[in-house]
Amino acid sequence: MSKKPFYPGLAVVTGAGSGIGRGTAKALAALGAEVIVADIDLDSAKDAAAEINSRRGTAFAYRLDVADTPALEAFAAQVKATHGVPDVVVNNAGILVGGPLIDVPLRDFQRITDINLMAMIHGCRVFGAQMVERGRGGHLVNVASMAAFAAAPYTGPYSIGKYAVKHFSDCLRAEFAQHRIGVTAICPGLIATNLSNSMKADGILDAEQSELTRKLMLKGQALFGMHPDKAGQLIVRAVRENRAVEPIRPEARIAYPLTRFAPGLVRFVMTQAGKRDITRLRDTVAGPQAIARVERLVDRIPFRSGNGTDSADGTLNTKVGGAV
Repeated sequence: MSKKPFYPGLAVVTGAGSGIGRGTAKALAALGAEVIVADIDLDSAKDAAAEINSRRGTAFAYRLDVADTPALEAFAAQVKATHGVPDVVVNNAGILVGGPLIDVPLRDFQRITDINLMAMIHGCRVFGAQMVERGRGGHLVNVASMAAFAAAPYTGPYSIGKYAVKHFSDCLRAEFAQHRIGVTAICPGLIATNLSNSMKADGILDAEQSELTRKLMLKGQALFGMHPDKAGQLIVRAVRENRAVEPIRPEARIAYPLTRFAPGLVRFVMTQAGKRDITRLRDTVAGPQAIARVERLVDRIPFRSGNGTDSADGTLNTKVGGAV
């Protein structure tokens, strides 16, 4: 599909209360788009919309649980009736689940599949149908992850959904080309978001270890991750240029061609990583003294405020819809 002029018009962004969703909503608004800010946490959505409006943009906040398919369908109908058919839709909300496959609870598998995969599919289905019926084209954006092509042990519940999102986006891109609807899969590396706050790894970590790991990951994301506003700007550029796949950050841009042209090497490295006895490793750090040392380490790591994550312990944003 050839590149087309980019006029944002009306944009819908899910999971837009924080993180990548919020950054993308702001980037679209900066180009003149009227933005529908949707999030499971209505307060976060209102805050994001207020920020956009304070900068002379136009935004409206809605509460949306993307895992609730009837609610998503009703939301799409409400957007059409109130604002019109969107020109750009960004499907973004997501959560994080990991651990040995045989130890991941079925309910966690179902939940992450509903949010990370099925919500993307249904978002494209309902808004894609509106775009096709209108007949003026549009653009659908699905936020996946570098996990879509960088498979690693103990990340199966998260990675399979992200791989499916990328592959689904490729299929839909070919299918919707005849309707002048572009489809882009976004595959970010480390971004400073609240994703770690949604982490569940029941097969590896107990409650205390999970809490420490969340704090460590949140601080790591804030310290080393790309600001979500920058990620949002790159996403908007990918839409403008009608890119099929957009890896974000160096690790993602390296992993993408590496897994395509040297898959055997990648599989070998990941297989070696998977041979480590993770249960033994967990037990090694499960003692009170080890826990205390990790706590001291986490406390010493500086928290880079104002870089996308809400707080060092995630207390300010614990809602799933704003996680990514």
